[in-house]
Amino acid sequence: MAADLAGRTVVVTRASHQAGSLATALRERGATVVVAPAIAVVPPLDGGQPLDDALLRLEQYSWVAFTSSNAVAATFARADRRGVRRHFARIRTAAVGPTTAARVEAEINRPVTLVPERHDAVGLAEAFPEPGGDDWCFVPQSSQARPELVDGLQARGWNVDAVSAYRTVTPTLSDHLAADVTSADAVVFASPSAVQGHLSQIGGGPVHGRVVCIGRTTAAACAEADLPVAAVAPRPTDDGLVEAVIAAVLG
Repeated sequence: MAADLAGRTVVVTRASHQAGSLATALRERGATVVVAPAIAVVPPLDGGQPLDDALLRLEQYSWVAFTSSNAVAATFARADRRGVRRHFARIRTAAVGPTTAARVEAEINRPVTLVPERHDAVGLAEAFPEPGGDDWCFVPQSSQARPELVDGLQARGWNVDAVSAYRTVTPTLSDHLAADVTSADAVVFASPSAVQGHLSQIGGGPVHGRVVCIGRTTAAACAEADLPVAAVAPRPTDDGLVEAVIAAVLG
């Protein structure tokens, strides 16, 4: 495999439990990788009671829609605690992209019903079928989730029950990590919350290195923060992010 990124330093801002596969893929292309988590995943401030309540009435939902692997993990962990995992067997499932879909399929042991061609919340809402009169969609999500999915579904006539499954907080960077970040050639963002967290960690900017995003939603968060984006991954996967890093740094 070509060492396209030899001599280049790339910052991975994913949560520590999610950074490993991307870091490995970048190192395989020769990069020096700095894992500097801009987010950490923790329980919601409401203690998870609304999520519990929704899980206990799962049979009322026609669909469940996931926009992140973190939402999948939090939801099924809670479902196991409440003994209701079996009720997912009859619910149709939707996932924003292939990575999230793979996580759902691993949990339910069957294919996801819907993965949109456009891998973001807008694309997911647009890909949903028309609702019936009593159709409800369950959306477990981050406490800081953007409104596009819920608003899009409601605009199409869906009844939506959106609850917080988790929230993200911003870890403090050590002095050593902060120094490594400031000398990087590229910074990779895989979520809007990572953009916000990284900016908070470095005191609002400037961001050092070329900015690479996993998709349109994350790129939009960068634009809102006046942060120029050098490349967006052609696919919301580790391989897609590596391609985008190479394009940003060498293009």
